[in-house]
Amino acid sequence: MADTSFDLVVIGAGPGGYHAAIRGAQLGLSVAVVEKDDGTGIGGLGGVCLNWGCIPSKSLLKNAELVSHMKNADEWGFSFDNFEADMGKAVDRSRKVSDRLTKGIGFLLKKNKIQLFQGKATLKSSTQVEIEGGETLTGKNIVIATGARARSLPGLEIDGESIITSRNALELRDQPKAIAIVGASAIGCEFAYYFNAYGTEVRMFEVLDHLVPKEDEEVSKELERQFGKQGISFALGAKVGSVVKKGKQLVVSYEEGGEQKEFTCDKVLLGVGVQPNTDGIGLEEVGVATSEAGFIEVDGFMRTNVGGVYAVGDVNGKLALAHVAFDQGVVAAEMAAGHETQPIEDYMSMPRCTYCNPQIASIGLTEAEAREQGIDVKIGKVPFAVAGKSVAIGDSDGFAKVITDADTGEVVGAHVIGPEATELIAEIGMLKYLEGTNLELHKLTHAHPTLSEAIKEAGASVTGEAIHF
Repeated sequence: MADTSFDLVVIGAGPGGYHAAIRGAQLGLSVAVVEKDDGTGIGGLGGVCLNWGCIPSKSLLKNAELVSHMKNADEWGFSFDNFEADMGKAVDRSRKVSDRLTKGIGFLLKKNKIQLFQGKATLKSSTQVEIEGGETLTGKNIVIATGARARSLPGLEIDGESIITSRNALELRDQPKAIAIVGASAIGCEFAYYFNAYGTEVRMFEVLDHLVPKEDEEVSKELERQFGKQGISFALGAKVGSVVKKGKQLVVSYEEGGEQKEFTCDKVLLGVGVQPNTDGIGLEEVGVATSEAGFIEVDGFMRTNVGGVYAVGDVNGKLALAHVAFDQGVVAAEMAAGHETQPIEDYMSMPRCTYCNPQIASIGLTEAEAREQGIDVKIGKVPFAVAGKSVAIGDSDGFAKVITDADTGEVVGAHVIGPEATELIAEIGMLKYLEGTNLELHKLTHAHPTLSEAIKEAGASVTGEAIHF
């Protein structure tokens, strides 16, 4: 009979959960993971990220990038007849990618001697977890990592057929002729690029004044310019009122600029945020405190108000990004093991990425936020074309922008829109971690030709020393 008593019981095998489990095992704890899904629903080993989120969507976006290149094949010296792009095969490839990585998580759990239990978990006390239809596990410490799911809007209830989520879109093998995307943050923009690349008519709806409304305003305006060139339409400051079926199509009614308008499409994709998976897992019975929106309240060490119970990842609502969950899981496990660790309190210094084309990456404050905080800002901004490689690879649109404190030179924010922005932001993340200034960005020798030269030149531009701009 399998052991039922552990030093650490982790509920959920997503990014935060499996990181907590593996780090706990590394520190000598006996660890169990309870995962309710076998990979066919919304979770499974690796969670939404590996199965139905970050990873498969990036696979599809790579396909979209290749399709976009093929549309302009003449520019690259290619010619062919009867080119076809099969969305179904792109989906098949993305599922293979997810399957490979999910199996990798399974291997890591076995390697670290972590016991995996299948089934829905419910807290019975601060030390007991009941598995539906199975055993009750005892844990000296419990980590809740149950994640979150897509949120509906009043009058726009998700049904998985007409009104869909990104989860449904990831296995949509039949290409819609037209799609409405409600919400213009990362998920909405990524799928807008994907569907548009395959020739689907795309219209985006955002209630705020810009696409990616939480990004620096200059980034939002640049994305709007580039999306417009790609043929993606969008309604800003728009409120969607209803979606009505007319035959086989859907009619989206919305208000824009005081006018009532309509858009006819085949699918409506909602990308308007998430709600935590905290219902039905026993939080009330155990007394774990949650916010009004249902997210579990934690401190910087991921501790809940109940001793020995931690919460990591999307379920605590701090910042719903997989890499944030990674770090939170490690902190929770180290606390459970009595290992010295540092709290996570500065979420503004976490990188934020959007993987459409152009890619967007940011860290720290926007220019508006910095000014609102009374910081005397100095800004360095250069177009990507300063990096010769961007021109050579045919991808020179966009810019790199560095925001510094004029008094100290400290980099308080950075915003990149253009080729491989999501890779380039790591350099500025390290700079902020080491409390560096634009001087380090400027003086550090960057290899030539690389895209990273745009970051160097942005740092130099703060003091008017950029050579190529």
